[in-house]
Amino acid sequence: MESKVNYSIVGLFVVLLFGAALASAWWLYSGGSARQYSPYLVYATDSVSGLNSDSRVYYHGVDVGYVDEIRIDRNNPENIRIRLLIDHTVPIRADTSAQLQPQGVTGLSVLNLKGGSADEDLSAKADACCPVIPYEPSLFSKLEGGLNDTMVRLVAVSERIDRLLREDNLQAIERTVANLDRVSGTLAEERETLRSLMKNAARTAENTAELTENGEQLLGRAELTMDSLDQAIVRVSGTMNTFEQTADRVAIAAEATVGFSEAGERAADEISRQTLPEMSLLIRDVRELSRRLSEFTSTLDEDPSRALFGSDRRAPGPGEAGDRQR
Repeated sequence: MESKVNYSIVGLFVVLLFGAALASAWWLYSGGSARQYSPYLVYATDSVSGLNSDSRVYYHGVDVGYVDEIRIDRNNPENIRIRLLIDHTVPIRADTSAQLQPQGVTGLSVLNLKGGSADEDLSAKADACCPVIPYEPSLFSKLEGGLNDTMVRLVAVSERIDRLLREDNLQAIERTVANLDRVSGTLAEERETLRSLMKNAARTAENTAELTENGEQLLGRAELTMDSLDQAIVRVSGTMNTFEQTADRVAIAAEATVGFSEAGERAADEISRQTLPEMSLLIRDVRELSRRLSEFTSTLDEDPSRALFGSDRRAPGPGEAGDRQR
């Protein structure tokens, strides 16, 4: 009996089964939903133990994506480069930060995003493939760092205590205690002396109080004296003001005298320029008149007739010259 098999139906079934497998694989790869994701980077500065690929990313406790890749940064090996795929509808602001958060006691960790009060969205730099979300160390990292610092300080303190409690230091402490014991015994024996010293100290305090009162009285008298000095200074200041006013008046009078002397000098210059030349001419004319009067007087003494007839300027004739000479 021959079996009747429809290979077309078998082939169609295989194709459908293969397509369903591909769809299931894609659904699992995309996180079981048809959401679209945007890439972001996070550079962790501490250990990311417990964080794996496909670890979830939460934004204030809400699942918004997953970790796509974790590797060491090539440019700075101290940083861990974490690539995130976050739902493109989630607003990632400029002040959003990422923090590693352990999840229960399983040892696994997730990334938790917080912040988002800024108005601007987080944008990528010019030379970056995608935006970089700032990273904050987790609470356990901070505690671990604090514990490490505390342990280092405890070790340093223990070393100092070991140095302090060496054998020679212990012997020195024992000697100090013994000396304190002897000093306390000596003080017990000298109680009466200490009492007398305390009484003397009390008397000294009383005397100091009396001296303080006397000093206050002296200060009061000194203040009165200073007030008197202030009044005297005020009076001297008034006298100085009067003296300054007198000096100003004397200066004004001196200026007036200087003005008079300058006026006298100008008048003398004027006289020397105008009056003296005229006086010189007058004196010369007087001298000339005096000379002529002297000549006239001499002529009258020689020939009085000239006063009536004047001088005879006609040349003498023959025979007259001798007579005139006689």
